[in-house]
Amino acid sequence: MTQYWLAKHLQQWRDSLSSDRKPQAVILSGAQGMGKSLLLNQITEDLLCRKSTPACGTCQNCRLNQQGFHPDVDRLVPENNVIKVKMIRSLTDFFISTPHCSDHKLAIIEGAHLMNAAAANALLKVLEEPPSRGLLFLMTDSKHRLMPTIRSRCINLDVHLNQTEKQQQLPWLKNQGPWTEDHILDALMLTDWQPLSALELLNSAGVERFNQYLDLLYNASTQQQSVTEVAKELAEIDQVQTWQLLHRYNSQLIKSLLKPKNTSISAQHPLSQLIKKKPKVLHIIVKFADMINSVMINFNTQIKKQLLIESVLIDLKSELNRRS
Repeated sequence: MTQYWLAKHLQQWRDSLSSDRKPQAVILSGAQGMGKSLLLNQITEDLLCRKSTPACGTCQNCRLNQQGFHPDVDRLVPENNVIKVKMIRSLTDFFISTPHCSDHKLAIIEGAHLMNAAAANALLKVLEEPPSRGLLFLMTDSKHRLMPTIRSRCINLDVHLNQTEKQQQLPWLKNQGPWTEDHILDALMLTDWQPLSALELLNSAGVERFNQYLDLLYNASTQQQSVTEVAKELAEIDQVQTWQLLHRYNSQLIKSLLKPKNTSISAQHPLSQLIKKKPKVLHIIVKFADMINSVMINFNTQIKKQLLIESVLIDLKSELNRRS
């Protein structure tokens, strides 16, 4: 595990195993892109290996786990963005049974905050009397959405960066590829400073694509391209991700007003400069945020996406061309 910020969380877990009261249920929380899955992989490897900690990687248990076929590990994944009670009951049947070839039965619930009320209550009954050789892991990026009674029965591993680790993100990402510092800063800004999400964006040329989106918005605002033409192009790309990135870009515009020496690509983009030169810059940024939110809210409605985006572009163009 090469991600430097996960070491303290792994040590926290190992310390909990050496305590008098070993955990039987764990909430792995933290924002997307922080490496919760990587941390859980290391934890499960350690638990399943009967030879050593850290795991040896060569014994039968380690090999079964590496191949994804270990009989003492079960993973529950939400279906259609929800976890229903029958899914929890099926996992419970596995969880309370005797381990086959390791010391533990490991049950993993991804997106645990997506349990409906019946599923959460069914899980709570298991947590009230957990099996002695069972370990339950609840993965979530919205811990506050879990029932308080569930949270109180679990230990919490909150994957995050401390202040020192935040300062190490830039040099760490520089070592991962040939990107410029400005590209890396843009990727971090667009992913809420989550290192693995930023790395994924950099590897997929996401920063370059995003700046192409800004080019389109700028062209529509300055009449270099028609609103209809730009709306058509934006409607054909990955809309949810695009508008999420635009939402983060907009929030960073306010921060760039406080740091005028910001040299990142997005901060220096002509659209950013155009917005920041306007007398009512904060009003425009707030209006832009409202426009972006209106698009995101209506993604799954019957409203035609191109018409919705056209409406946003017309409003943005109007705001940027006001005289006062």
